[in-house]
Amino acid sequence: MSKRMRLGLVGLGGVAQEHMRGIAASDRLVLAAGADINSDRASKSAADYGLKPYSDVTSMIANEALDGILVLTPPQFHLPVIKVAMNAGLPVLCEKPLAASRSDAEAIRNIVLQTGRAFQFGASYRFLPAIREAREIVQSGALGVIRCCSESLIGGQGAEAVESLSPVHYPEGGPGGTPMGLVDHGVHLIDAISWITGLAPTSVFGRGNISGDHPLAESVLMTLERGALVSLSYDEGTFGLSLPGSGVFTEGAGWNVDGFVSAGSYDAYPCILTIHGSDGALRIYPYANRLYHADADGLRQVPVDPLPNPNHFRLQAEEFGRAIRGEAQPGWAAGLDDGLAALDAVLGVYESQKSGRVVTLNYPD
Repeated sequence: MSKRMRLGLVGLGGVAQEHMRGIAASDRLVLAAGADINSDRASKSAADYGLKPYSDVTSMIANEALDGILVLTPPQFHLPVIKVAMNAGLPVLCEKPLAASRSDAEAIRNIVLQTGRAFQFGASYRFLPAIREAREIVQSGALGVIRCCSESLIGGQGAEAVESLSPVHYPEGGPGGTPMGLVDHGVHLIDAISWITGLAPTSVFGRGNISGDHPLAESVLMTLERGALVSLSYDEGTFGLSLPGSGVFTEGAGWNVDGFVSAGSYDAYPCILTIHGSDGALRIYPYANRLYHADADGLRQVPVDPLPNPNHFRLQAEEFGRAIRGEAQPGWAAGLDDGLAALDAVLGVYESQKSGRVVTLNYPD
């Protein structure tokens, strides 16, 4: 058996806990070390997962024999951490979104190209079983020509109760908003839809929340190659209208407009992605780990692998390990260009918001 890859994590907050839960179950990876400026958080992660705690990435790299780094900090800190890691010769897996600004994203691109180190973008939805199975169905041609795709996450406990992510995550005055909004969640869907369908985004129009402002409803209308249309709607500042039977018991832990949903519990407002083609349609529950297929023969449930969250973080990290060895499976993990393209679509929404016009997407060129 190949040597287990020793990974270092930078940023040990909420999403890092899910990464660690998944990676700890892997027989191919080792949670060797973790760095966080919050000493209590670092100490707790050390106690829970046996990793060596550090207060900064530089010290961690200097004192540990690592094979790769997972960058799990808030987006505005991705660039400096990636710079330190890659200049030290270490491959990087970076959480979404790639950066908080286009200038930071370009700087990351330059570092990756200059160092030549393996780089993986954290599009973890690609490793959720229902998403992967949906891609197989679409790529087989079973849905025919893709016509439209949609996701809507609307609910919460009213406008006064809604809370945005802090300026620590997204600098005030720039793109930001709520945990299940466009920037922090919708970027997953933009990548996943393009990956499932094999169609790149070509234009966007919509409205996104600004960090520091009271959040409003967000909406995105996006076109894909070959004329497909995507609609995304997000609002955590109102109330949901879940009716009896409209929710689902979820196989994996996940998140919705009311916050974290533990595995095995009833999710009244589950994440649902729909994809409609000329010959059929799919209804995808990424976290609940369910998939439905409708066509001329009727509606049926499609079996998927029983590996919901946090297993997709394990699978993603294991694919990162393969990439470090030069053994990555073509087409599965997201790379630098995927991260840049997803961010470009998100930032295009904000450009359309200012101009009142549809924004054509050209990245990567």
